[in-house]
Amino acid sequence: MKLFALLPLILLPLPVLSAPAPAHDPTPAARIPDSHQSFLRAYCLDCHNAEKEKGKVRLDNLPFAITDARTAERWQKILGVLNSGEMPPEDHKQPAAEEKATLLETLSRQMVLARKALADTGGTSTMRRLNRREYTHTLHDLLDVTLLPKDLPADDDSGSFDTIGSGLFFSADQFQQYLKLARAALDEAIVTSPKPKTRTSRREPETETLKHVRAQHDRLADDKKRFEAWKDSGKSPSEFGFEDEAEAKIKMALVKAHLKGYQTYLAEPATQSGHVLQTFTGLLGQDLTHLPHDASGLYRIRLRAAAMDPQKPCFLEIGLHGKRESVAEIEILKTLEIRAPLDAPQLIEFDVPLTKAGSHTIAIRERRPNTADAIYYLSGIRSEKNDGDAYRPTVWIDWVEWEGPLVSQWPPRAHQQLFGQDAIPAASDAPAARGLLERFAQRAFRGRPVNPEFLDRLMLHFHERVAAGEPFAEAIKTPLSILLASPSFLYLAEESSKTSARRPLSAVELANRLSYFLWSSPPDERLLQLAREQRLAQPEVLAQEVERMLEDARVNRFLSGFIHQWLHMVRLDFFQFNHRLYPRFDGSVKEAARREVIETFHRVLQEKLPLGTLLKSDFVVVNDVLADYYGIPGVQGESFRKVPVPAGLPRGGLLGMAAIHAMGSDGERSSPVERGAWVLRKLLNDPPPPAPANVPQLSRFSGKLMPARTLMQSHMEQPQCSNCHRRIDPIGYGLENFDAVGQWRDQEYTEIAVLNKVVRESKRFPIDPSGTLPNGRAFSGFESLRDALHAHESDLARGLLEHLIEFALGRPFSFSDSALVDSILESTRAQHHTPAALI
Repeated sequence: MKLFALLPLILLPLPVLSAPAPAHDPTPAARIPDSHQSFLRAYCLDCHNAEKEKGKVRLDNLPFAITDARTAERWQKILGVLNSGEMPPEDHKQPAAEEKATLLETLSRQMVLARKALADTGGTSTMRRLNRREYTHTLHDLLDVTLLPKDLPADDDSGSFDTIGSGLFFSADQFQQYLKLARAALDEAIVTSPKPKTRTSRREPETETLKHVRAQHDRLADDKKRFEAWKDSGKSPSEFGFEDEAEAKIKMALVKAHLKGYQTYLAEPATQSGHVLQTFTGLLGQDLTHLPHDASGLYRIRLRAAAMDPQKPCFLEIGLHGKRESVAEIEILKTLEIRAPLDAPQLIEFDVPLTKAGSHTIAIRERRPNTADAIYYLSGIRSEKNDGDAYRPTVWIDWVEWEGPLVSQWPPRAHQQLFGQDAIPAASDAPAARGLLERFAQRAFRGRPVNPEFLDRLMLHFHERVAAGEPFAEAIKTPLSILLASPSFLYLAEESSKTSARRPLSAVELANRLSYFLWSSPPDERLLQLAREQRLAQPEVLAQEVERMLEDARVNRFLSGFIHQWLHMVRLDFFQFNHRLYPRFDGSVKEAARREVIETFHRVLQEKLPLGTLLKSDFVVVNDVLADYYGIPGVQGESFRKVPVPAGLPRGGLLGMAAIHAMGSDGERSSPVERGAWVLRKLLNDPPPPAPANVPQLSRFSGKLMPARTLMQSHMEQPQCSNCHRRIDPIGYGLENFDAVGQWRDQEYTEIAVLNKVVRESKRFPIDPSGTLPNGRAFSGFESLRDALHAHESDLARGLLEHLIEFALGRPFSFSDSALVDSILESTRAQHHTPAALI
């Protein structure tokens, strides 16, 4: 009998638990000003009245107050046909561009207001299940087991936060997945074998590398010799060992690409005592050590390395290589700057958790793009260097070793929490099984009581497995797996009220809300104990607990989850960045740039700095990789730290960060529209309306070299576009001194492909970064734009607070929350709305 068929038997039904809608003032309705009636009379009502009703559309009875979905839909259709230019028809009287733009701007804004008003939940929170992040952290806290994200059921992409309950569904198929995941986690947490022995294995890579390089060198040298002999002979290529002329040319292309690198490698004395990485060669990456194929647990990796030229320090990438057939992509674990000389190499040591299903190959290479199209990066480097420097040796690797598994306690903590220090009970010990299930359920259900009937059903499965001959440790895994796939574990449930009246959260509910808000995981024993003592809701106790939680390392779960979604940083992964144009923006820089955003917010949170620090600051929070990218000297080490911004550098605040500008590009060119719209949405809390469905294309400009500003100004020619772009684009122009990967420039580089992309034409244009904010304040460039935005700290605070409410409560922000927001902003104004105060 399949397990999903047992759902009615093993999953006790939970009521639809959601907070009742609170009493609140009526949601303010969207309304089109009566002044626009003249537009409808002049251009619409001749055809769309009670008598004609062309297209079955009547507008003479259209309400100007948008109070219901049907009215909103009618106005949305008007917005659509006006935006597309479909109406008025070409043979009818046309409105002036400014008149049309004014209506479109008003209508667009009111439709945004209408969508919010009609979607207002009135404060009702839908009961929701754990999302992937929360499930991972919760299972880790319970069993000390970390699952890979790819193993978890996907969350619905609601376009908002992954905590929104309405987007977190559950199906029979997901139940099967959760059962499988729970069983795998329990197999790892419950141990029946002796403590594994820790082993150490060292590899001296030079012998194998030299053998490989010599073989490749000799093969390519022979290909070159035969090619040159054939080329001058006039004979068939088959007489020289080539299948045909095409194969001969392919072989020669490989010779040109790699032979010189092999020659340089063999001529370098240091290759006799270690492995040497080169700047431009097929030996950029190398799998230098292989762990046991079934390795699981914590392993320590050590290696000794040196810079071939200490005056030119290099960055080394170390990672797990899952594709043996390609050295293109690795899961980067560490990016380290190598400065030590050959006569005093530096020791590198770090720990890595491994799973049986994951990669067990450690790859080491000089830093570079982590993509399969790295040939563009290589060609970019080669074009910048002369032939003598193209294959410069960079890093020397003396040896690599692994040690593991490293076991701090045996049996593991999760095993001891289940069974204690005693031996595993006998299979016939039913009371021990029931006691274990009850204790574990109390932890897994996060302080809520365990239903005895549920335990009875779990015990039926235990007895069934024992009857099938399984020992206690195996038989108990089936009911534990079911428990970890039950609604009481997977859902953040709260008791519903039997009346429509609002009720305070219970102390345990408050503990759970708080913990999943700031830690994305269950409350710890201290929170639960305060809840049991009915002290957690006391204002001074609650404030102390929030302070404690913000100082705990688990707050990083909140930071990475919330900030990544709030600032829509998924866009950083939307595009493949052109490594021919931007060879320095590799995988390590991109990840460091992503981390800079989160680490900066963390610093502002920790130090209780004004929220406006995110708009403008005199410091950055960087590591050595990002400092090197920004040109900030004196930063060594992979840890992020607060560093003063050197004079003249355009850094400090969100708009000085490479990640923000990379998100505002398509991987090739910067986008004033994306950047301007992002500033309006995230910093000014004044989001532009969604783009109309039928935006006129700019195809007439394809194949033409022109600056972005000229291209964008073409939008202003269309009334349906100009009403938004006149607010968006000027802000984007003020950020145009940053290229597609966040590096400063004084001129814009533009190129087009011709002749089937084989030949490219390019041109540079001076940048005009001046513009105005929507409130009319003018700026001359990046510095003055940043100053102007810094004056909008309160707008940033309101937007941040609205998003915190969504993230924490698992539902969209609604008008019924407005009074709460106003109250919080008023109480935190004197503190300059520090994130800690807002939280």
